Amino acid sequence: MPDEGIDPTSPRARRMRQNEELMEELNRRIERTLEEIREEDDDDPDAPIAFLCECSRLDCRERIHLTPSRFDRIHRDPDQFVLVPGHEILDIERVVDQEGDFLIVRKLV
Repeated sequence: MPDEGIDPTSPRARRMRQNEELMEELNRRIERTLEEIREEDDDDPDAPIAFLCECSRLDCRERIHLTPSRFDRIHRDPDQFVLVPGHEILDIERVVDQEGDFLIVRKLV
């Protein structure tokens, strides 16, 4: 991603983290809504969901497919987020793992 050279202690870095937290909250809403619908329809509650990429770009609408249980396990660590490969910014986060079509990153700020 082209935003290399960001000071991890800067207001910009903190704002980028807030953006990622906002995307996580949107994903939580998607997860809760689909959970209710799946329960009503007697569908598999752990079928994969197309979650939003949790990168710091507010205009990103790329999707990541994973099960709700895997999403929840990743987010047990509040510093971890799921991103589309190439959306990571190594000045403010570290890649922890890559699974299929997404990365798990840990925020440094």
